[in-house]
Amino acid sequence: MNFDYGLIKYILIPLISAFIGWLTNWIAVKMLFHPKKPVKLGFFILQGIFHRRQRDIAHKLGDTIEKKLFNSHDIREAINSPEFIASIMPALSGCIDDFVKERLKNIHPMLAMLPESMIEMFKTKLMEEFEIYLPNILAKAGENIDDHLNIKEIIKEKIESFDVSQLEEILFSILKSEFKMIEYIGGLLGFIIGISQLIVIQFL
Repeated sequence: MNFDYGLIKYILIPLISAFIGWLTNWIAVKMLFHPKKPVKLGFFILQGIFHRRQRDIAHKLGDTIEKKLFNSHDIREAINSPEFIASIMPALSGCIDDFVKERLKNIHPMLAMLPESMIEMFKTKLMEEFEIYLPNILAKAGENIDDHLNIKEIIKEKIESFDVSQLEEILFSILKSEFKMIEYIGGLLGFIIGISQLIVIQFL
């Protein structure tokens, strides 16, 4: 049987290039998380990017999130917004209702003899006062957030202590098709490079 080695060359070069392209991208994706423990290869130490740079990533993410995405200023705006204040008024009203109808009577026996209309008036007056003072109370609380809530450090500590294996599972469950596409694109580019090599060889 006679083999057309020229034809085999034209078939193998693009296929081998495609395989190398796919394999290269497959290794690149895997090296995001593997190997989990450092492996010494001569002068080089091989370890998954997320494992090796977890602390640096935690620091950078904490800094970026605080500066660009979410910080104590956003919390102050949220708790000082009219919508937030309005949302907690029903709960406050319930607490005041419980106080004037139940707890107030336990303070002094004479208070239990107050007519219902006076109790309701007392409750209404308390609610009016709270509606006036609550925004100021929340504003003061917001001013002290920076002293008690360091968002950058919280994010940094949580990412540093986060199990990278869980992060891998989360990312691959969300981006599985995207990672596969990266591998396929590597194969496609390798195939195109192989075809290009054949064209160059043919004309040279």
